[in-house]
Amino acid sequence: LYPLAALLYEGWRRLVRPHTHGALVAIWSEGELLLVETSYRRSWSLPGGGIERGETARQAAVRELTEEVGLRVRAVQLLDPWQITERGPGGLNTVTIFTLPVQTRPALKVDGLEIVASHWLSREQALARELPGHVRCYLNQE
Repeated sequence: LYPLAALLYEGWRRLVRPHTHGALVAIWSEGELLLVETSYRRSWSLPGGGIERGETARQAAVRELTEEVGLRVRAVQLLDPWQITERGPGGLNTVTIFTLPVQTRPALKVDGLEIVASHWLSREQALARELPGHVRCYLNQE
């Protein structure tokens, strides 16, 4: 169902061309970054997703971490918001990326439906993967 929903969503975006807002979290541990694979995209990304009505980017990031990888954090643990607005065939997309440094890699719980796998990679390894433009820009500016 996720691939079908993603296809319908992308079709809608190409017609309506909305300005969407998302929040992602770059979790770093021992010089490696957590990337996730979704069931509906070919590229790997950071955990996160859309900002819901009435929610701040920071609140959305906290919620999405719990939903996508089973990780519960406090909003104050998220550091250094970095933001980019991209124009694509589906309209404008503003993405806020928070940094979460962790001493010990947390136990993750991916749902196997939306998120199908998680990987810890060095910056160089991550940049060698297929990534969304905003994640690539974030990694290149670090």
